Amino acid sequence: MKIILRAGGGVLAGMLAASSVTGCAAVNSAVGLAESIIGTETEETSEENLEWTAEEMSEGTADCSYGETDSPEILELYLDDSSSEAIPSSYVIEDFPEIFQNPELPTGCEITALTMALNYYGYDVDKTTMAAVYLPTEDYEVYESVSGVKYGNDLNEYFLGDPFTEEGYVCGTEAIITAADAYLADAGSSLTAVDLTGEDPETLYSLVSMDIPVVVWVTINMEDRYETEGWYTSDGEYVEWSNNDHGAVLIGYDEDFVVIADPIAGIVGYDREQFESVYEQRGEKSVILV
Repeated sequence: MKIILRAGGGVLAGMLAASSVTGCAAVNSAVGLAESIIGTETEETSEENLEWTAEEMSEGTADCSYGETDSPEILELYLDDSSSEAIPSSYVIEDFPEIFQNPELPTGCEITALTMALNYYGYDVDKTTMAAVYLPTEDYEVYESVSGVKYGNDLNEYFLGDPFTEEGYVCGTEAIITAADAYLADAGSSLTAVDLTGEDPETLYSLVSMDIPVVVWVTINMEDRYETEGWYTSDGEYVEWSNNDHGAVLIGYDEDFVVIADPIAGIVGYDREQFESVYEQRGEKSVILV
């Protein structure tokens, strides 16, 4: 397993702090777990100096110094599963907080899942505050053109409807990233939300094995996705949703099962193959905080 993180110094510091160790100790600890390679890019660093070798890190000889940049944004996140044998065969993040969306947020699964992740990192914020203050929302507005093509809101960017009611719909990764980053900025945190949409399940498992919970877009009870309703946004992007769409947090796995912090069911196990199928049905959408 190889991870290369290119970011401003502030973001890297946040990631290292989240791992409970700092500086080279964090890098060396990652090597022992999954031969991780973490690098940062600043105006002063060159491309060839960004990647430290596993040997340098395991021997403690890697230069782990990094400079600050004007932007704290993560520039690139590469996850290479070419050495997937280094990933533990099973792992569960310990002491992960369990938060239920009901009764306050009957349709607020995604923001509840994010709240669990924030609580895990030590941020004392509740789901209703995240939903009322930080989650971007819009009323559901879909119309059909004279040619029969449907147009409507961007449910990736906004939660449609009201998550405090049964009439709410869903939201995608962009809305959750907006909510997370707004809260973290108010909290004075160096953490930031990262969209990992398109990453395969093995990548998610490797992150979990490093105690990084992954907010995932799945379905209720991990059943196959129901028939979807879709439309085009003003930008020409096609979006869709289903009545059993759901958001949760991946916190563990083994060869046969995954462990999910589910805003409806609590911390439960689901069949790993079925999870991977549903994750694909939902477009392989996921978000982490680093």
